[in-house]
Amino acid sequence: MKIAVIIVTYNGMKWIEECFNNLLKSSIPVTLIVVDNSSNDGTIDYIKKNYKEIILFQQKKNVGFGQANNIGISYSINEKADYIFLLNQDAFVEKDTIKNLVNTAFHNPQFGIISPIQLDYSGKLLENYFFKFMAKDLSRTFYSDFVLKNELKEIYNVDFVQAASWLIPATTIKKIGGFDPIFFHYGEDDNYCQRVLFHDLKIGVVSNAYIRHDSTIHDTEIIARFSEKFYAKYKKDLGVLYANINKPFDTSGILTERKKIYLQILFNLFKLNFNKVKGFKKKLSIFKLTINQIEISRKKNQMVNTHYLDV
Repeated sequence: MKIAVIIVTYNGMKWIEECFNNLLKSSIPVTLIVVDNSSNDGTIDYIKKNYKEIILFQQKKNVGFGQANNIGISYSINEKADYIFLLNQDAFVEKDTIKNLVNTAFHNPQFGIISPIQLDYSGKLLENYFFKFMAKDLSRTFYSDFVLKNELKEIYNVDFVQAASWLIPATTIKKIGGFDPIFFHYGEDDNYCQRVLFHDLKIGVVSNAYIRHDSTIHDTEIIARFSEKFYAKYKKDLGVLYANINKPFDTSGILTERKKIYLQILFNLFKLNFNKVKGFKKKLSIFKLTINQIEISRKKNQMVNTHYLDV
């Protein structure tokens, strides 16, 4: 059985040693694959010097979380990996984490994505985002079983789990493909989970496997209108909203959004506010391009294929 672990690194010197060393202590043999998104903090040199066994793919620019993972996934599938474990650079496995995930996946082939329980860095609390999405109604039994001291299920069925630590069987990859390039950073795991569910596979959290995740709770960021972050977030939000193939393509919502932007352009043109006119015109251009990309990807993602991978 071949298990590939893929880690996307970007200026990750703070976590690299602990992340990699924990993986190398895994009770089940794994192949470590790193895809570096053009780090400039010494990450690449440190890996080359200290971890000769790691397979390293260096990118000349930051290609984003999803596309970097696709590089590692493509390599793993071509090398006949049976399971692929995606792990954030700031996440740390226990000795039996991967073994327990693989055992559960082997006996539950109906699951397309399996995650361990995600703890914060201290290991004493649930990771903040994991805590929030596991509180949704569909997974209510997860908390109930722990609080009421019920017998724990081997795996808890959920609609979504963040991609900080995913075990994905190769059979899922061959059916679903890789991450959709519409998403650069954030939203790609939402989209992938949506596609897994569409293709009649399940998503689960395993009760006897854990990671610690040194994630940061971000304060609500005030993003300046018409900044690069503003447009990037707008594109991501469009993807999450309209690329979900489990829902009909919302042509009515798209027409309403387009009309809204046109009205904003006309209003500011009337007010002679040409900077805002320019900003809303760029927003309209991004809207049209993104919706066109979404229409194409929706059709593609409904088909069984190794989409977005070089295999």
